[in-house]
Amino acid sequence: MYEAGRWPIGIYPPWLRTALTFVVPVGFAITVPSEALVGRGGWPTVVGAVVLAGALLGGSRWFWTIGLRRYAGASA
Repeated sequence: MYEAGRWPIGIYPPWLRTALTFVVPVGFAITVPSEALVGRGGWPTVVGAVVLAGALLGGSRWFWTIGLRRYAGASA
């Protein structure tokens, strides 16, 4: 999957582009910063990146708190 991040996300078909952006976010992590550096990323891309990062942060925090509530201890 990481090999897919070597190429611009725009060369892939739409179904694979969606999978590489949302399911395995390697396309997101590679494409968005490089487009911002060369000046091709517009405001919708920046806003989408911030919203997606916030949603993933919130999801990971939620998952962490569930794990902490169910934690019983590693030692007997």
